Amino acid sequence: MAIFSCNGVDIIYEVRGSGPRLVFHPGTLSDLRVPPTIFDSPLAKHFEILSFDPRGIGQSNSPDASPEMSDYADDLQRLLIHLGWQSALFIGESFGGMVLQEFALRYPQLVQKLVLVVTSSGGIGGASFPLHEYDIESMTTNEKVDFWICSGDRRMSSPDDIHTLPELYIPLSNYYSKVCEISENKNEGALCRLRQLKARMGHDTYERLPGLNRETLICGGRYDNIAPF
Repeated sequence: MAIFSCNGVDIIYEVRGSGPRLVFHPGTLSDLRVPPTIFDSPLAKHFEILSFDPRGIGQSNSPDASPEMSDYADDLQRLLIHLGWQSALFIGESFGGMVLQEFALRYPQLVQKLVLVVTSSGGIGGASFPLHEYDIESMTTNEKVDFWICSGDRRMSSPDDIHTLPELYIPLSNYYSKVCEISENKNEGALCRLRQLKARMGHDTYERLPGLNRETLICGGRYDNIAPF
């Protein structure tokens, strides 16, 4: 992993593989240190992949009091300039898909093709699950794990349901437990995460999407409770 610093923002990133260049923007609860990441996917055999911890997520900081989606998009643009990537393919998952909508509208010349996975446009096009309405930071680690599982998958929509599908619950529980545990040791981690959720709350590209003139694949999840199909 490497670090890119600009305007007080420290972005942790990683580049692996060979082939066409692909940028993967992860979702709200992610950390490059916790597998599975995009580098554990089949795509790793076919592309040169850039992924990173966006500001406020994982190991990256979030120094601005009220970051907006445009700030996340600008962070990525500066990172690409730093790496000398003039264009790439892009995949955005959940929160990452929100940022990439903003990014593609602001910097279309950098985008070859775009994949938006389990995400939303905001505005009258529909918003994602209102994570900002929950006091996540006051929860215990176990409560956080169950919250993220229940809010993400309609098959396990309450704590009473999560143990009825152990083949789904166990890998999700292991992942969220690890992310939540290591995030608790991050300086100003709670503040960083709250700032990220605030930016997520203000996301709205709906009226501007007709101007997104790049070939785009939109993927929804049949049981997704964050951004329903």
